[in-house]
Amino acid sequence: MVRRLYLRLYLAFLGVLVAVVSVIAAVNVFVGRPVGWRTGPHMARHVARLLPPIERRDNLQRVVAEIHDELGVDVEVRSLEEGVVASAGTPIAADENALAKARREPGWLGRGIVGGPVRGAPGAVVLARLPIPENAERTAALRVLLILLGILVVSLALVYPLSRSITRPLEKLTAVVQAYGRGNLEQRSGLGGLKDEVGQLARSFDEMADRVQKTRQAERELLANVSHELRTPLARIKVAMELIGPQDESVKRRLAAVEEEVDELDRLIGDVLTATRLDVAALPLHKIKLKANDLIEKARRRAVPLPIEARVEPDLVIEADEALLSRALDNLLDNARKYGEGSPIEVEARREGGHAIVAVRDRGPGIPAGELAFVFDPFYRGEGARARASGFGLGLALARRVAEAHGGGARAINVDGGGARIELWLPLES
Repeated sequence: MVRRLYLRLYLAFLGVLVAVVSVIAAVNVFVGRPVGWRTGPHMARHVARLLPPIERRDNLQRVVAEIHDELGVDVEVRSLEEGVVASAGTPIAADENALAKARREPGWLGRGIVGGPVRGAPGAVVLARLPIPENAERTAALRVLLILLGILVVSLALVYPLSRSITRPLEKLTAVVQAYGRGNLEQRSGLGGLKDEVGQLARSFDEMADRVQKTRQAERELLANVSHELRTPLARIKVAMELIGPQDESVKRRLAAVEEEVDELDRLIGDVLTATRLDVAALPLHKIKLKANDLIEKARRRAVPLPIEARVEPDLVIEADEALLSRALDNLLDNARKYGEGSPIEVEARREGGHAIVAVRDRGPGIPAGELAFVFDPFYRGEGARARASGFGLGLALARRVAEAHGGGARAINVDGGGARIELWLPLES
């Protein structure tokens, strides 16, 4: 089943060419005068008209000889009683059935032999052998084959490039739309210069993409500004809580709960600021060579009192922005803390091909299979996540965004034996 548009166009054009040639051939056969099945009876009828009365034998023989010389055909005149009465050229063999047919009407009597009745002489017939080559059928078949081959050559030279020129802009536009749908909002068709319907469609898509990008840019800038402004009152709240004097145990517990919520909100705002700056301002990466062991050891100290087991490949060096990568690793550890149910967290760093893999595994219930494809979406939290832990669903989204900004990526998998494993892959040092 042909699915590509250019092949469908090409086959359609080719079919039109074949149909045109077929019509021309049919018209030539039924209207023209080729040497063929309609020519023989016409020849027999014409020769019979040229003959003088059969009683005038001298004139009859002379005319038969002239026909032989002029037309290049063997000719015989036979009567019912006497047999051959005039002839020129090679004798013509014909049985009684063929002669009986020729006495009734002009027609073919055998290969290359035609015959017809002689007017004014009942029972007399004229026979003629047309100069049909022995390989006439093969020549006709070869002629048809050459015509078809010529059609194919012409279609490949002219029709195929034409169909490709028509469909190539559509293929490019399709690829751009698919990339745009995958989240690459920088994609544009570049086909606005075309003056046909495809160009109009491409211009409409480019204009729509520009409007969508501007709208998202404005939304990100607004979110970044609001998040930045929220940090000031949060800092004031923290200072005010530190300045509160001695309290009884009940008040201390309440203040501790408030402080925990303020810290959670501060982390959320920090994640939002980092993510929006990565998207809006194309935050420049200050890449340095980082020893993976040092990076993970610092993360362990920040994550105290979490139980963390680290396995780091010796001498593994990553070229990355330390602040961003540390933030991403902290988010992975915090995610493992929330869903690990107090069990030890495993952190691993190793080489794999041209990338460094940094992975964090918890020993919780794992991620439902239907949610694995969405855990990195901003603000996404599955049914189980909402029931087990607080949060806003930004930690993993920011971790993946940091990895992508470095030319890498992220994935989430469930591990045999229980728990989930979140992996970041990052380019190794240059």
